[in-house]
Amino acid sequence: LAELGVARGDRVGILSQTRPEWGLVDLAVLHLGAVSVGIYPTLLADEVAYLVDHASIEVLFVEDAEQLAKLDAADGLRGRLRQVVVLDGPCEGALSLAAIEARGQAAPDGAGRFEAAWRAVGPDDLATLIYTSGTTGRPKGAMLTHGNLCYVVHAGAEVLPHRPSDVSVAFLPMAHALQRAAFYGALLTGAVGYYAASTQTLMDDIREVEPTVQVSVPRLWEKLHARLEATVGTLPPRRRRIFAWGLAVGREAAPYRKRGVPLPLSLRARYALACRLVHDPLKRRVFGRRIRYLTSGGAPVDPEILEYFYALGLLVLEGWGLTETAAPATLNLPRSFKFGSVGKPLAGTEVRVAEDGELLVRGPGVFRGYYRDPEATEAAFTEDGFFRTGDIGTIDADGFVFVTDRKKNLIVLSNGKNIAPQKIENLLGSIPLVGNALVHGDRRNYLVALLTPDVEEAARWARARGLEASEDPASLAALPEFRAAIDAAVREKNAALPRFEQVKKWVLLGEVWNPEGGELTPTLKLKRRVIEERHRALLDGLYAG
Repeated sequence: LAELGVARGDRVGILSQTRPEWGLVDLAVLHLGAVSVGIYPTLLADEVAYLVDHASIEVLFVEDAEQLAKLDAADGLRGRLRQVVVLDGPCEGALSLAAIEARGQAAPDGAGRFEAAWRAVGPDDLATLIYTSGTTGRPKGAMLTHGNLCYVVHAGAEVLPHRPSDVSVAFLPMAHALQRAAFYGALLTGAVGYYAASTQTLMDDIREVEPTVQVSVPRLWEKLHARLEATVGTLPPRRRRIFAWGLAVGREAAPYRKRGVPLPLSLRARYALACRLVHDPLKRRVFGRRIRYLTSGGAPVDPEILEYFYALGLLVLEGWGLTETAAPATLNLPRSFKFGSVGKPLAGTEVRVAEDGELLVRGPGVFRGYYRDPEATEAAFTEDGFFRTGDIGTIDADGFVFVTDRKKNLIVLSNGKNIAPQKIENLLGSIPLVGNALVHGDRRNYLVALLTPDVEEAARWARARGLEASEDPASLAALPEFRAAIDAAVREKNAALPRFEQVKKWVLLGEVWNPEGGELTPTLKLKRRVIEERHRALLDGLYAG
């Protein structure tokens, strides 16, 4: 990088899927004292151009020819960059990663210059710009220092059990704060990281690697839960009864295991048998033989899903944080957790609840501010220096933090009732045949929902009933039997909700939502404004008459 003319403080962009070279480039940038800027590879050409210009990126690493083409699609973008490097090079008009590695190896006194460069970097120096996912508008660049990153990584390593022999699979975007924190944490603890070939092969990759710990986001646990329930439904009656028995015994043992006390004699033998017949085979089939615990961040998980996995011997620990807190600000721990909470604050981090219910955070992990946006920076902090997270929540008597939803997502019905849609969306999303759900109803008389099919599960369901089905979402959504099954499942979920939280009308769309289509963020959260604008007429029609 230095041979390319990159100096302290220069912005270096990385436009790539998660892969080993992403981390290699990022670490080179940080050691040089420059600033890394991750760019999601799912962004369109004009979105890439906005980030390049806003962050003042001078050197850009792109994954391959497909990502390189975005520079040419955005008028004049390549000409505004000092240098472009292709990881899967060579490509015409750009350097290959191998070429700049060769330059570095040939540089005079390379080792000495490297030593001097990284030793000159201090905790207050800017390390990275991590852009928010832009669920409601243009993304903002959170300025994180070396001190922010080091604090979070060290604070997490002090409380989460780790071993040098730990293994994990990286698959979340490295442009996201959570995967970056996990990457740096592995470097600190000596853990071994594998990279998933793709999100489509993730569970196969996990089974092959057999991780000891695994980081993910709620959507993975929600879909895994739905998939397990659907699979159990296809088992022969005897095996279904054995699974249900094993799950029930696990639920009975859960309160004792949470408190860390011995099981009663009457339960001990049954629990050991349940582990041998149900829990252990399931863990081996899904995660391999070595899994100790799993972590989840980015959004709340339905506590019932966490209880379900725990009863089957899989501990999922929720944490909470934002881009602006360099990922985790709170963590549940293997010996100190409450399902439904996101844990307690890291040592040195303060969390309090504002009068309107918003969670506020202050501590060494909190960012410096938004790049080139002083107004947003000023609005983000209280007078005494607490960051306004935008999340609504509570803190219980034991210090555990509970997150309800994003403040901006809260729905206020015309009768004044306040509703957190994420809880209802999680409930609808737990239906095995549903891919995603969006609940709508702000300033309306009642709630409605848009649903999309889980095409893989839906096609399997249809074939098992002798119906002609492909994995085309429009064809699946048009099947009367499939629509009837969805309707019945939604009515069942509705019955578990108070009347004012029930979805009165819903529509099954013949489409899927994903980051490539712009409906989801790279970490699989809903882009509500995008979805609601695309389906404005349909949503309005659900309130007609």
